[in-house]
Amino acid sequence: MNEIQYNMLLGFGFYRLFFSGCLCWLRVASITVPVSSVNLTPTSIQVIAGQQMNLTCATSYCNPQANITWYKSSLDITNQSSFIIYKSGDLLGTVSSLIIKAVKEDNGKRVYCRATNAPRNSVKSNEQTLNILYEPEVRSSPPSPYRVREGETATLVCTVIDANPSTNITWRWFKRDSGSFFLLVHNGPIYVITNISREISKRYRYSCLVSNTVGTSYAADIVIDVQYTPEVISNITSPYRVREGQTATLVCTVTDANPNISITWKWIKLDSPHMVLHNGSHFTIPNIKRGRAGPYSCAASNSVGASEAAIIFVDVQYEPEVWSGSSSPYKVREGDTAILACTVIDANPNAIITWIWVKTDSPNYVLHNGHNYTIPSIQRGRSGSYSCTASNSVGTSEPATVYLDIQFQPSIEERDALVVNENEKVVLTRRIYSNPLSNVSWYDESQLLKSEIAVTTTNLIIEKARCTDTKNFTIIASNTLQSNVRSFVELIVNCRPIPDVKNITLWVSDGISLAFSTKIIAYPKPRFTLMFENRTELNGIEDRLAVNAANHFTLYLYKTTIDQIDYGTYYLHINNTFGEAIVYVYILQPEKPKRPIIVEASCNVKSAQIHWTSTFNGGLTQTFIAMAITAQQEYTRFGPICDKGENISHFIHLQNLQPSTKYAFYIVAQNKHGISSSEKLECKTFEDETRDGNSGIAGSVVGSLGLVAMILVTIFLLQKRYTCIIKLKKRKGIKRNETSDIASHYATVTERENTERSLYDELTQNRDQYESVLMKDREENNTKVYEKLQKTDTVD
Repeated sequence: MNEIQYNMLLGFGFYRLFFSGCLCWLRVASITVPVSSVNLTPTSIQVIAGQQMNLTCATSYCNPQANITWYKSSLDITNQSSFIIYKSGDLLGTVSSLIIKAVKEDNGKRVYCRATNAPRNSVKSNEQTLNILYEPEVRSSPPSPYRVREGETATLVCTVIDANPSTNITWRWFKRDSGSFFLLVHNGPIYVITNISREISKRYRYSCLVSNTVGTSYAADIVIDVQYTPEVISNITSPYRVREGQTATLVCTVTDANPNISITWKWIKLDSPHMVLHNGSHFTIPNIKRGRAGPYSCAASNSVGASEAAIIFVDVQYEPEVWSGSSSPYKVREGDTAILACTVIDANPNAIITWIWVKTDSPNYVLHNGHNYTIPSIQRGRSGSYSCTASNSVGTSEPATVYLDIQFQPSIEERDALVVNENEKVVLTRRIYSNPLSNVSWYDESQLLKSEIAVTTTNLIIEKARCTDTKNFTIIASNTLQSNVRSFVELIVNCRPIPDVKNITLWVSDGISLAFSTKIIAYPKPRFTLMFENRTELNGIEDRLAVNAANHFTLYLYKTTIDQIDYGTYYLHINNTFGEAIVYVYILQPEKPKRPIIVEASCNVKSAQIHWTSTFNGGLTQTFIAMAITAQQEYTRFGPICDKGENISHFIHLQNLQPSTKYAFYIVAQNKHGISSSEKLECKTFEDETRDGNSGIAGSVVGSLGLVAMILVTIFLLQKRYTCIIKLKKRKGIKRNETSDIASHYATVTERENTERSLYDELTQNRDQYESVLMKDREENNTKVYEKLQKTDTVD
């Protein structure tokens, strides 16, 4: 390399050139130094989903400065990063930081960065593969509800869909009821229940939880629906005696079944087991004859199977005449055609038979002359009992009666909203029109309040109306023809305002905006005023009353900037026609924390246990530092320590203390507004009896050297951070005649001055933590530690 080339690499400025003994001057404006490397740290990235990842890329020194681009696989994520420029001579180094939240979808993706400072000069960092850890996701099978027949084997399977890590997986199956009963029944992915019984279906459900080293999955629930055949009984005493010519009604009832829907019935006479007499729970035999005597059985069936038969022996005492071919009650839907039939079972003579149909409530009015009576488009007013008689030359039979049951779907009476005052008794009443009678339920949204079976009138009673009772209650009526016919019943309760809190304490720094809210229940809509304790209003306050429901409001208050005159106690008056409420609002200025209290200090040979109690944090988050100071002003510190709350006990174990040494212990509390130190508490470490004199001396020397090294490292780190700050300040004074490119670079640095200033404030606060403790020891003429700490303020 000749002299000209060497001098040009030194940077820009004026340089001498020699040509044949002739001295010349050359001015070099700038030299391009390509970026040669960029390094990504850390070198291994493993983080739990939901946590933050902090990645850094740093370039080699170059000119001009290098731009760093971040990639996650092929996706450019540079917009989530920040960078800082460092200077070494005339060369610039770039350090870029990337802070992103770990999500499980990023597992396995590659992260790297690329640095460029010239059009065709680009270097790529090492690539790191993201290892995102997350708890398992599970799925249970079969789908819930899991239907299985009683006595069979139920197999429950819990499958891991996804997990990282996918090793060391554990399964747990729990059995729980509707209350607090919760029992671990199995460990493993498959749980088999043999000879399953109906009690499981009625009382329990099963949940599967799967865990890995990260955490536990959400529960996968399975409801087991154990199905079984119906159980039936007869309500009729056997033998069942009936006189000839009368109506026999046989009844069977299902006492238990699952499923209990779509029940089918079968009545048979045992001497004719293949002849089904009736499909229904009630078997009616009008005008029964002697030939109908004998044993009858009923059986109920569902989708699982048929029940055991219930047996009734019918003993007919008779002289027979006629029988109605229509079962009674004869159910027909309103608007359909009803066909009533009557049949002669036996007659002698059996010729020239005449018929009469009458409605039993009008026996003298003949409706029809014939054995079949047809009523087209029947209406509910035609409900009732109908009878037929057959006559021959001998006489007239006893009538055969059929009850005609006209059925129609429910309808619910409509009324206007009911308005009451708070604490009054409320009775909400509605009539229900239906046949068969409807089952009625009252709901408050999805909450069931009351159920009634087969009613014509329903009511809901509220003994004391409350403000929260202003709402629409829902009535749902159902019968066999129509389900879930619903109507709304509106209740409005007049009441005074009720805020959700009585006191609001706001810690707000001077010059910061103020915003708070409170929820209010009232009817009608409330009015409000925020007054200072001297009955003046807070200037510049903005408010908005949001209507969440007819009687539910949220009041929002906001002030752009809080001044000194705004601190104090305020009264938020809320009122309407029926009363008022007051919320006390305290706007307070944060302060430095109160001094912590050391409860006890217990010394061992080379360590000490400190027990202290936190106090009021001044309205802001506080942290603690524990310090141990010797008579020679050597110190050991531990922290920062997070606050667990006011008046909470803390314990810390200080290590690396010197044996046979008296220490003064302090706890320093710090928040944004300052620091406070506890009172001093002393104790002396025990003598180290395991070491001889020479080793003790050597240990003291090593310990002292270690302490000096720790202090030097601390001073170096603080000094390094301060040096960076001072250099940034020096750059602000750059000359006006420098190039526009350099000027724009320093403008970028100046824009970041506020960020660097926060670093300075943080370092200053760390220094003050020690100064607050040393102020106590100055009274004893101990200044060595303070002098050591002061060295951290020295800047090159």
